[in-house]
Amino acid sequence: MRLLLLGTAGALGSCCVLLGVLRPGSPFVAQGASSWFWTSPVVPAGRPESSAQFLGIMLVYLGLVLLLAAWFETIRATRTAGARIELRHLLLMLVAWAAPILLAPPLFSRDVYSYAAQGQMVASGLNPYLHGPSILGRGPFLTLVDPLWRHATAPYGPAWERLSGWVVQLSGHRVEWAVVGFRLVAVIGLALVAWGVPALARASGRDGTMAFAVAVLNPLVLLVLLGGAHNDALMLGLLVLGCVLAARRHPLTGLACCALAAEVKAPALLAVLFIGWAWWGQGQAQRQRLAKTILAVCLTLAVMAAIGAAVDLSWRWVGALLGAGTVVSWLDPVTAIGLGLAHLAHAAGYHGGNGGFVRATRALGLAVAAAITIRLLIRSPGPEPEREQEQAPVRGLGWSIFAFVLLGPVIWPWYYAWAFVFLAIVADGWTLRVVAVLSTIACFATMPTPRLLTSAPTPALITGWLLLGALAFAYAITAHKSSRSRKTNTPGTR
Repeated sequence: MRLLLLGTAGALGSCCVLLGVLRPGSPFVAQGASSWFWTSPVVPAGRPESSAQFLGIMLVYLGLVLLLAAWFETIRATRTAGARIELRHLLLMLVAWAAPILLAPPLFSRDVYSYAAQGQMVASGLNPYLHGPSILGRGPFLTLVDPLWRHATAPYGPAWERLSGWVVQLSGHRVEWAVVGFRLVAVIGLALVAWGVPALARASGRDGTMAFAVAVLNPLVLLVLLGGAHNDALMLGLLVLGCVLAARRHPLTGLACCALAAEVKAPALLAVLFIGWAWWGQGQAQRQRLAKTILAVCLTLAVMAAIGAAVDLSWRWVGALLGAGTVVSWLDPVTAIGLGLAHLAHAAGYHGGNGGFVRATRALGLAVAAAITIRLLIRSPGPEPEREQEQAPVRGLGWSIFAFVLLGPVIWPWYYAWAFVFLAIVADGWTLRVVAVLSTIACFATMPTPRLLTSAPTPALITGWLLLGALAFAYAITAHKSSRSRKTNTPGTR
C-alpha cells in the first residue's frame, strides 16, 4: 500500500510537470512550431499572459516537490529493516513516473535540438567537427538550437554523430520526429541503467533494490536525462553495462562497451582506468595493476579508433571538446574562482582580461581532479575487508567522476547524474545525503527570470507561493517525525 501511494504521488508529480510545461510561454521548454507535437502557445513580447505563465511555473514546481518527496520516501522504504520490496514493484513505479515525461516536450534544455541539427549536417554530408549548425541556414533545425551553440562544432564522438545522422534520416528530416528518435535512444540508455545498477550492486555486495531506487528513480535522471533526451543517458547506460561485464570477469567486453560510451562523451574513459586497475583480478601488485591499466587504455583507444574509421568521421572531435569550455559562468566553481581573482586583480590595478585567470584555475581544477582519481585508484582495492574491496571500484569511479564534474571547466546540472548513478550503488550515510541534496538542487537549477516568478496578480502570486511552501514544509515536518519515530522503535536505540 505504501509503494502504491508513493507511485501515485510520483506519477501525479510527473503529470503536473507535463501540464505545467504546456501552459503558455513556459520557460522550461523551447518555443516554436517544430519543437514538439503539442507545445505551449507563444506569449507575445510585451503582452505576457502573466496568470497562465505563473500557473505553469507553479505546476512544474509542484510536480518537482511531489516527485522528490516520493523519491525520498521510496529510498526510506527500501532502507527500512525487514522491508520486503521487490525490484518489479520499483519497475512499475519507474514506468508510472516516466510515462508523462515521455509525452512532454524536451525539458529544461535545448541540447536535443543541437543533436538534431548535427544529425541533419551528417545526413547532408557536412562534417560537424568542421562546421557549426549555422551552416544549415535558416530553418527549423537551426532556429531551435540554443544561440550559444549555433556556431560551435560538435563535442561528441563520431559514433554518436553517425547515430544522429541515422535518427534524422529515419525521422524524414522533421525536427519533432527526430526528437522522438533521440528520446527513444535515451529510453534505451535508461533501460541499460535500470538493468545494470542492481546487477552491479549485487556484484559489489550491496542491495540492488535500494541502488535502483536511488539511481534510476532519481528525478534528476527522469526529468533531465530522459525528459531532456540527453545523450548522457546512452553514455551512462553503456558505461554501467561495461562495468557489470567487467565485474563479472569479462573485462574485454566491458572495455568495448566503455569505448562505445566514450564515443558518446569522453568522460566515460574514466571507467577504463578502474576496470584496468581493479577488475582484472584481485591480489596483484601495483606494478601489475599499472601495466594492465595501460593495456586497458590502449585497447579502448584502439576500439575507438576502429569505430571512428568505420563511421567515416575524423578525430577532430577531440579538439572540439575544448569548445565546451567557451561558457564562462559563475555557477562553475573553478571558473568562479578565476573570475573572482580577475576582479581582485582589476581592483589592484591590473588592466588585462579575465581569460588568463579562468584558464589557470580551470587547469588547476583538472589537475586536482586527476590527483583525486589517482589517489582513488591506488586505494582501490585497499586493505579493507573483502566486502569493502568489492565496493571500492564502484565507489572510486563514482567519486572520480564527481571530482571531474565539480572541478571541470563547465558544469551543467545533469552532469552530476554521471557520478550519482555509481554512488547510488554504495550510497549510505553522508554519501546518500550528498546524492539526495545535490540531486534536489540540480532539479531546480533551471530557474525562470525573476519577472516570471512574480508576474502574476498579487492574490495568485501570494496564494501560489504560500501553498507550495506549505506543502514542502508539511512534508519536511512529517518526514522528520517519521524518521525520529523509526529510530525510537529500533531495538538497541536509546
